[in-house]
Amino acid sequence: MSTQPTVLITGASGMLGRALHRLLLTSSSYNVVGTGHSRLTVTHYHEHFPPPNNDTAHSSPSAAAAAAADSLANTVELHKLDLLDHKATTEFIQHHHPDIIIHCAAQRYPDAFESNLEESIQLNVESTRHLAQICMSQPDYRPHLIYISTSYVFDGGVISKEFPPYVPTSVANPINNYGRSKWDGECVIRDVMNVAKSNSDCRGRGIIVRVPLLYGEDCIQLDESPALEMMKVLLPATAGTTIKNKKIDNWALRFPTSCEDVAKALKLMIDRALIDEHFDGTYHVSSPHGITKYGLLQLQSQLLNVPKSELDERAVGNDDNPSAANPLAAPRPQCTQLNCEDTWSALGCQVEFTTLQDGMRRSSRGFPGRFIGQ
Repeated sequence: MSTQPTVLITGASGMLGRALHRLLLTSSSYNVVGTGHSRLTVTHYHEHFPPPNNDTAHSSPSAAAAAAADSLANTVELHKLDLLDHKATTEFIQHHHPDIIIHCAAQRYPDAFESNLEESIQLNVESTRHLAQICMSQPDYRPHLIYISTSYVFDGGVISKEFPPYVPTSVANPINNYGRSKWDGECVIRDVMNVAKSNSDCRGRGIIVRVPLLYGEDCIQLDESPALEMMKVLLPATAGTTIKNKKIDNWALRFPTSCEDVAKALKLMIDRALIDEHFDGTYHVSSPHGITKYGLLQLQSQLLNVPKSELDERAVGNDDNPSAANPLAAPRPQCTQLNCEDTWSALGCQVEFTTLQDGMRRSSRGFPGRFIGQ
């Protein structure tokens, strides 16, 4: 039996789950168990997302990191787990006996959440409740549970009159169902873990990590991240159709953050939780670089050498609240910037976030030759 601590990642096929799975596998310090539901084969490195030692976009990787990346198989098989099957989930956790569970699995698209409300709530709230209950009910040990939440638990001050940047204790007031589900998940973590706390049981407390808009550096599908999907307007016309004057949100200020950077912060939390049974609480992890979606598209087009005249013909910035023009879409707050000072103070160090220019350059490598001007 392995003496290494076991780290279980739900949703290891998603953007953040892949980044964390990849990072932990490059270390010999953990026994990593990744789970997925429909997508069970994960490609950690590919032609356009090479290991750090072969990646000229990353500067001077350490010899240890390069060797570890070399030893990591490009393709990894995940364990199939339906988190809505509570019996199967309980049996899976009892079998693998994890020391840490990182709950990345979620319905994270606000508009898709609206179109499949019941199942989305089951995944975002009830599966979280069940995981927390499992952690608290183990007779011989208590795993920590790290729950990934969102900056969308805040309303930007429009109703609460509490404005960003938000600290972990700021008043939450989500304005769409996705944000409400993640807030409900947070409440579940606190309520279930508080039972253990009141019984003087210090193990297994919940850790909540709020993140903003994320993007993956290894994506090969534009739809996978809202930070990349606008790039569809830069694709060549097909079947005689041409995109003209598509409105791109220039109203809401986002803070796009690389999943690779969030994974580094999560690893620091995992290491802290493994040595400190009192480590719990709510933490924020976010890049400080703010930009609108239209501003991001302008940056992406510059990096792809798309002529400005082409971009201006295909897209236009929309300075109005997009929810007003599309009442069927989930409403979004204008700004939910997260203050991360408490996180770095608790961890004793700080993650150096990728700049937007470097992050967009890396993330666009997964789509070679696909855009106009290339």
